[in-house]
Amino acid sequence: MREEPFTCTLCGRCCMGFGRSVRILRQTGPQEFRCTVAITGETFTARVEDCHLPAFRRPSVQWTNPAACPFLRAEKGTYVCTVHASRPSFCRDFACCKMRVLRDGEFVGELKGRLDLRTDDPALKALWETEVVPHAGDAGDAWHAAADRVLANAGYVAEWYREE
Repeated sequence: MREEPFTCTLCGRCCMGFGRSVRILRQTGPQEFRCTVAITGETFTARVEDCHLPAFRRPSVQWTNPAACPFLRAEKGTYVCTVHASRPSFCRDFACCKMRVLRDGEFVGELKGRLDLRTDDPALKALWETEVVPHAGDAGDAWHAAADRVLANAGYVAEWYREE
């Protein structure tokens, strides 16, 4: 199985909807907030990192996107998590992209979430939906290997992002 490290581009798309889940309960210190994750019920203390204090003091991304995480801030054309070191497991476990698919060295699709393959290639989409998804089970290592075989037999290369 071919693996590549995932490199975050700081696009902010992953956190643009997390405001529906990550909620601030109260401020507990100058840079600390007691928070909860609505989906899991997890509570955690978020601490705004010193290096992100100037960004955190600027208006929240929530002003223009109410669903955004309350700790997300725009910075120099990108987005930063101002509490990255103390983010909850909900955020730590999130992977915006798990795999990309290549054909003849060209990018043709990417796996978002658990089983959502985004592609404009109709043959790849059909193959994914008929030969890969029905056998996903728990989508563990054995399924990754099986998906690799199916894709390779059809002339595609799967690059799985390894979790760091």
